[in-house]
Amino acid sequence: MRKSLDSDRANLLIVDDDITVIQVLAKALAGIGSVRYALNGTDALRLAEQEPPDVMLLDAHMPGMSGFEVLGAMRAQPLLEDVPVIFITSHSSQEMEEEGLAKGAADFIAKPFHPAIVAARVRTQVRLKRALDRLRQLSSTDALTGVANRRTLDELLLQECKRAQRNRAPLSVIMLDVDHFKRFNDTYGHAAGDEALKAVAQAMLASTNRPTDLVARYGGEEFAAVLPGTDGSGAMTVSKALMQNVAHLKIPHVASETGFLTVSVGISCCDQESLPWDMPRDGHDDPLTTPVPTVCATALLSTADQALYAAKQAGRARVSLLRWQGGSDSAIRRKHPQ
Repeated sequence: MRKSLDSDRANLLIVDDDITVIQVLAKALAGIGSVRYALNGTDALRLAEQEPPDVMLLDAHMPGMSGFEVLGAMRAQPLLEDVPVIFITSHSSQEMEEEGLAKGAADFIAKPFHPAIVAARVRTQVRLKRALDRLRQLSSTDALTGVANRRTLDELLLQECKRAQRNRAPLSVIMLDVDHFKRFNDTYGHAAGDEALKAVAQAMLASTNRPTDLVARYGGEEFAAVLPGTDGSGAMTVSKALMQNVAHLKIPHVASETGFLTVSVGISCCDQESLPWDMPRDGHDDPLTTPVPTVCATALLSTADQALYAAKQAGRARVSLLRWQGGSDSAIRRKHPQ
């Protein structure tokens, strides 16, 4: 649950090629939150990607990249598609306003503007965004552990497969399973099992601390993590840190060979050493050789599951890595050894 607007300052981004306008707006909005600014569309997108704003105030007409082009680029990015954008323009017309609203603008303010009116409209957009953020969080979060749920995992992995394919960037998926978890529940009770799952979830979050990383509960005692821009070597580093974080918890497990709770980890990745990496590079990918994003997402999860199975078969409390080598077959979920 986020704090109230009064105690949790908003993150605002002003984009205008006129520094005087920026100064007036920044003064008007100082009581609402922290203000960043950009003088052109390219810098605006860079700043927004670094830290998505709660609200963007955007000049519709700027040299180079127009405000409408900036909005279009934002709506094409999952990270920025829900950011409220208020257009500030000196060339207001019904046609322009209709175009902006159709493209996803939240509001229009004409120049010259009254600072108090701008501040009131920004406060409204901040409140609306936070209300929507709370609803999204409730619908996308696992109730027990507080990490993302399976639906969110599936949605984000598909988005990241599209991004990785578009940018030719590596992508890795980690699958984790708590070793001998049934024995743990039988020995200590389900309440203790729930607490153990919460602790493992926090250990995963501590190991994947980039804003673009996602940790999710896959089901039961299994968790998954999506690591954009990460090759097999990087995913192995994250997995080893994860196992170390779980080991540091020192959760007793007398029904386990080690005496403490351990986890097994499977990694799948698509990177320079994977077969699909040799897809055509001229911007005209062959549909017969280029895997569609849905195939990529399903295959990465399936391959991570196979790697997890291998780690379990090899003795548990270890990491196994498999690179996805192409193909559209969806492997049947294996029944892992407890």
